[in-house]
Amino acid sequence: MTVTTWQGRKFAQPPPLFAWDVRGADAGQGGVTDDRNAAIRHVHEAMRGFDSGAFGRVRRVALAPDGSAAYVDLDTVGEAWRDGRSGAIVWRSA
Repeated sequence: MTVTTWQGRKFAQPPPLFAWDVRGADAGQGGVTDDRNAAIRHVHEAMRGFDSGAFGRVRRVALAPDGSAAYVDLDTVGEAWRDGRSGAIVWRSA
């Protein structure tokens, strides 16, 4: 956990969180981890089980500030899709 100082006070910063999800024609997979590389690996591995047209994404998220059991998207780390012609998994970083 990172500690930030502001006006002489110390505040603990929560670890970064990364949500990942993969969507196919009729199914999907997803999860949350504190490891960016693990999130990318999860998307890549899940994409192998889907046909062309599947889409995956890794996002940096934070817990909702209102205390609800939800995540707030902060930014997109990367997106992946299955190439329709070759079947390759193609990545684009954001």
